[in-house]
Amino acid sequence: MNLIIQNVVLVALDQQGFERLTLFKIPKRIIYAIEAVLDIALNSGLEPVRNESIAERQGIPKRYLEQTLQTLVKSRILVASRGPRGGYRLAKERRKIRISDIILSIVDTKDKESNFKSKLSNNIIKPLLNELNETCHKKLQKVTVEDIYNQIKKSTKKNKKENLDFVI
Repeated sequence: MNLIIQNVVLVALDQQGFERLTLFKIPKRIIYAIEAVLDIALNSGLEPVRNESIAERQGIPKRYLEQTLQTLVKSRILVASRGPRGGYRLAKERRKIRISDIILSIVDTKDKESNFKSKLSNNIIKPLLNELNETCHKKLQKVTVEDIYNQIKKSTKKNKKENLDFVI
């Protein structure tokens, strides 16, 4: 697991106040995978969710999305159905799918070690980054699709209440 959160932010204090610096970027494929699973959780009903619908709603290129969805199917996070009414559904209940599961299904662990070539990298930098990754992974193991689904639903209800306009 190389990078498991959108951006790890390093905060440094300068003379004017706080300045935020991005330390790591998360691969788009991970973001696409999380967005796709959340989109399916939010939009599934009697019919499976079509990949074209997900791509349109989330602004994900179809070619990347299809590869990502197939990986999620192989990892048993999603199930696919073929045919004119085909699409994708969650393979498990929302509460049983953790964000860390989605990330682990997408991350390529083959090239993880290739960045640490020197003794300094192996002895100092690698353990530091491994600790950071482990901390992030533990946090994301606690977050389920259900948790985010509920946050989105709560936020949507709040926004609808704020947008209500009564005329008497």
